[in-house]
Amino acid sequence: MSLVFTKEALKKIRTQGSIIPSSSALGRRMLRPLIIRPDTVIVELGAGTGIFTKEIMGRLPAGAKLIAFENNRALAEKLRVDFHDDLASGGLILVEDDAAALGDHLRRLNIPQAHYIVSGLPIGNFSRTARQKIFDAIYAGMRDDGIYVQFQYLLASWLHARKVFRAKIIGFELRNIPPAFVYSCRKK
Repeated sequence: MSLVFTKEALKKIRTQGSIIPSSSALGRRMLRPLIIRPDTVIVELGAGTGIFTKEIMGRLPAGAKLIAFENNRALAEKLRVDFHDDLASGGLILVEDDAAALGDHLRRLNIPQAHYIVSGLPIGNFSRTARQKIFDAIYAGMRDDGIYVQFQYLLASWLHARKVFRAKIIGFELRNIPPAFVYSCRKK
């Protein structure tokens, strides 16, 4: 378990969502819908300590890109250290900013839209307004044939997601503390 994650979570539990990082089992379940090719662009929202980042980078072929968002300075610094080689190779791009700024960063990187958006954000903890801003950014930043994958401990945010996306529950991961639902979304 990452002490940096727990320390930051105790300071900001509402934006961290948990005091325990996600499990690699949850990471693997989150990535099941993704078909990663050399031209694939994946965006990760709320990279945290890099559990999902590690799973994605382990599957990322040459030419594909992962853009990982983490707005917590301490966690972003941990990611810079842990993924130094991936950052140096250009396969991983770390963005230290809010997920709602997704479109600005895609434009800056000259990337029209992402194939996949994988989120570890505790979106159910956010205000309705903040959640809608993030859903809007995801919708605009995702290709028409793209997929957005989110996990949550409770399904309140899934009900909101269904208003914006064609959303369906694709799994429940017991090997995570706490256990988590996984849902995938496509554009309507």
